[in-house]
Amino acid sequence: MFATLIYAANDTKPGCQSGCGNVTIPYPFGIGDGCYIDKGFEITCTKSFITNFLQPFLVASNLKVYEITLDQVYVQLWGARTCFLNSGETSSIGYNLKGGPFTLSSTNNKLTTVGCDMYAYITDLDTQNRMSGCVSLCQEGNTYETNGSCSGFGCCQTTIPSGMKAFNITMVSINTPNKFWSIAYCSIVMVEQGLEIDTNIVPFKGITNFSKSSGLNWAIGNKTCNNINWRETCGNNSYCIDSPYGQGFRCNCNLGYRGNPYLPKGCQGAVGGVGVFLVLALVFQIHRKLKKRKKLMLKKKFFKRNGGLLLEQQISSGGRNAEKSRIFVTQELEKATNNFNESRVLGKGGHGTVYKGMLSNGRVVAIKKSKIVDESQIGQFINELVILSQINHRHVVRLLGYCLETEVPLLVYEFVSNGTLSKHLHVKDHISSISWRDRLRIMKEVAGALSYLHSSASTPIFHRDIKSSNILLDENYRAKVSDFGISRSVSYEQTHLTTLVQGTFGYLDPGYFHSGQFTEKSDVYSFGIVVVELLTGQKPVSVTRSEEEANLAMHYISSVKEDRVFEVLETRVANEARKEEIQVVARLAKKCLKLVGKKRPTMKEVVTQLENLREL
Repeated sequence: MFATLIYAANDTKPGCQSGCGNVTIPYPFGIGDGCYIDKGFEITCTKSFITNFLQPFLVASNLKVYEITLDQVYVQLWGARTCFLNSGETSSIGYNLKGGPFTLSSTNNKLTTVGCDMYAYITDLDTQNRMSGCVSLCQEGNTYETNGSCSGFGCCQTTIPSGMKAFNITMVSINTPNKFWSIAYCSIVMVEQGLEIDTNIVPFKGITNFSKSSGLNWAIGNKTCNNINWRETCGNNSYCIDSPYGQGFRCNCNLGYRGNPYLPKGCQGAVGGVGVFLVLALVFQIHRKLKKRKKLMLKKKFFKRNGGLLLEQQISSGGRNAEKSRIFVTQELEKATNNFNESRVLGKGGHGTVYKGMLSNGRVVAIKKSKIVDESQIGQFINELVILSQINHRHVVRLLGYCLETEVPLLVYEFVSNGTLSKHLHVKDHISSISWRDRLRIMKEVAGALSYLHSSASTPIFHRDIKSSNILLDENYRAKVSDFGISRSVSYEQTHLTTLVQGTFGYLDPGYFHSGQFTEKSDVYSFGIVVVELLTGQKPVSVTRSEEEANLAMHYISSVKEDRVFEVLETRVANEARKEEIQVVARLAKKCLKLVGKKRPTMKEVVTQLENLREL
């Protein structure tokens, strides 16, 4: 006898409008009072003035809706478009999903830029951190037909972190338009779903082939399944799962049932005769086996997805110190952070969140938790783990251990109590708390750490993202270099790495930026920017400064050439430093910032010059 499955034909609440135009509106979304679960899911249906067709909109954010599923909502395209920006100028547009149950999806969206010599990035407005970005370059005489790719020449694409509710999309021109493309110099940046680049597109004529919607993740409320009576929300034959995208929960139909789990009788499965007995017996056996093996299978799944196999390969191929790192269990790290409570957050970056925790032995640690489970990003966590395990230097943050058998990978490292150098330098409305003596020592400590990475580590290491926010300070303002997510080891025979451009705008070596070749001198350039920050107290790039001063490196170099370096010093530096010290450090910074990498000193030479300051 065959079993026939019957599913619910209507996904809306009884008596409610089932759709708007050609878009189906499933519950918990709804049109009209009593038809949605709460205001964040309210839909309004209006007629377009242009097409005269009905169109659904999210009431909370006034976004046009293209499709609603029980996983995601697809809304009007996020984007920004600009033409004829001069070098250093920016164009920005902001979006706010607060007031609704939505976050930007990292799986169905990519940050995409089409145009010439443009840097585009997305900023989390809650943290003011740049979360992701890419650079699109052009060169005179090349039409840059994309051939279906978007690799950085005329067009660039990059992944974005999940979980953002309020964000800015910003474009920065990194080159003044010339005669080659001055007639039609346009760029467009968007966060969009499934972009396929037209094979014949010319980047400075804009973009003609892209999707019209962006994906949003959604969840119910802001509590987990353990903290609510989810039976009041989920229907019969269903169960509750915590949202994988952040706060809130979701409902799913039980095994053998399908339909809308948010409706009282939304999950259905009808069978008859002998089929009932056979199906129930089979389900019972499967359920019993799955329950018994669930924890083991989950651990294996997470270990594989989080790069455990890659870690084993790294260890077997030379990164053997990683074996000495402690393997933490999930329960211990959850207890240490009060279940990763928001009150324990130390900072958020493009690839993860760092929490303050206390282990069972009383030791305070910092625990880095990934925001994403995208396998293309996991390599950066494993890379950081292996590199940190090879490093033994008092001015490099020390890895204590890791946990890969969790939903997202976790790195446990020493806690550095006084925050980042950036936080102390760029203080609003008053002078920085860091004295000139401390600044000078911080320069020496960071230079010593980089010299060690380049010359003294078992295998030379290029950090590739030196910046003031990646330099941590302890209670005595002693420096620790951190965040090795995009660092790379190289053999002694290698002189450079050829990679897609990664790093932070404002600290990037111009040579690396244009060639894609990263050398140890590229770290020297980034260190030079940090030195200028320590001298001036200014950020590397700022749209609030005048056009001539927007790029700190260029403004500083011109000041040194014109013998005006004392005019750009921060007040505290000018008051506390000796003239001879400023002159030596100023000249050293200028050397580090030379456009041609070969003319820059090595970090070993930088250390020597800084140590010679003791003799002044």
